[in-house]
Amino acid sequence: MSTSYLFKGGLIATFDSENKPRTFKADILVENDIIARIDQEITADASVQVVDCTGRWITPGMVDTHRHIWMAVMRGSQGDWLLTEYLIKNSWHEQGDVTVSEVRTGQLAGCLDALNSGVTTILDHFHAANSPEHADAALEATLQSGARVILSMARQSAPTKVLPQMEFGKEADSVKWQWEKLKEWAARDGGKLSPDGRVLLGFAYDQDMFNPDEALIPMHQEALRLARSLPASIITSHVVSGPRILTWRNAGLLGPDVAAMKEHGCAIAATPEDELGMAHGVPVPFNALDRGVKCGLGIDCTSINGGDIFTQMRVALAWDRGRRHEKIVKEKLPPPKYNIHNAADAFRLATIGGAEALNLSGSIGTIEVFGIHSKVLSSTRPTQMLNL
Repeated sequence: MSTSYLFKGGLIATFDSENKPRTFKADILVENDIIARIDQEITADASVQVVDCTGRWITPGMVDTHRHIWMAVMRGSQGDWLLTEYLIKNSWHEQGDVTVSEVRTGQLAGCLDALNSGVTTILDHFHAANSPEHADAALEATLQSGARVILSMARQSAPTKVLPQMEFGKEADSVKWQWEKLKEWAARDGGKLSPDGRVLLGFAYDQDMFNPDEALIPMHQEALRLARSLPASIITSHVVSGPRILTWRNAGLLGPDVAAMKEHGCAIAATPEDELGMAHGVPVPFNALDRGVKCGLGIDCTSINGGDIFTQMRVALAWDRGRRHEKIVKEKLPPPKYNIHNAADAFRLATIGGAEALNLSGSIGTIEVFGIHSKVLSSTRPTQMLNL
């Protein structure tokens, strides 16, 4: 099969390395999966596969900064749930009972759904690691799919009892095998779970959500220390309303590997459709950008939402405009001359914004010759992401 492609006659839409939106017509030559040349008229030799893009847009692959890929196996079953229903019915019941086969099916279908929707890079908060076999099935399906994924296995166990008081009777066993599995994966070329680095090791941590006691802060600190020592390329966690970001900050848990606060170099993964539908709180992506905080978009639960990022762009932009217009009406302010944020801002969130949030802006998120905008792709200290 050819490893070189020439995309002819398309209209390119991207952001450049100076953070400016650009739209222009050009040919793109890709060699060994890397953009080698962009020019008005490129002639290819016989070994290059030519793709006619006349009348088509060419954009960077969309970047999803927070998705539960495996939940595609549950598609359509949870669309009307609030977060409270989701936690009780899914997180504390269904999730603990999914089989290895269901996880494998959901993971493969979820990755292919993303690719079919133009999403080529995904931060996967994988929270169905019920056993070593579940974890391996997720990895196998991810590798098979061809998607670029940061596979972030969640350090948690399913509850063995919910009422009258929640109990986690399998936690001791889960702690042992999950850390062993994470170390095993990390030993693969420093966390490169595929030889080409397309699939990377991440780490998901929500234990402080279920164990908020201050006495457990040393346990949380140790968990993040271990994750950073693996190293995991990124650490991700959920934040739903409330002051949990401040709790993380005050406990010394934040760093450039947990997306949260500007002063800690963190980033936010905003999932506006899910947040509005499940009563998570209000979407914050444009608020984050206004404050200089790195931010990308995500779809969150594939059991509820479609696999595309276009919907997230539209919802985020509509919400931001709506709240601003509501303020104008309530405070009887003069009507605005134009919208503060536009479609290009939403497009940036879905592409280079997401790449920046995942610390991958040197290799994804824009359409430009590789090397012009390259940065260090990883370091001994991972990036932290908080899903807001």
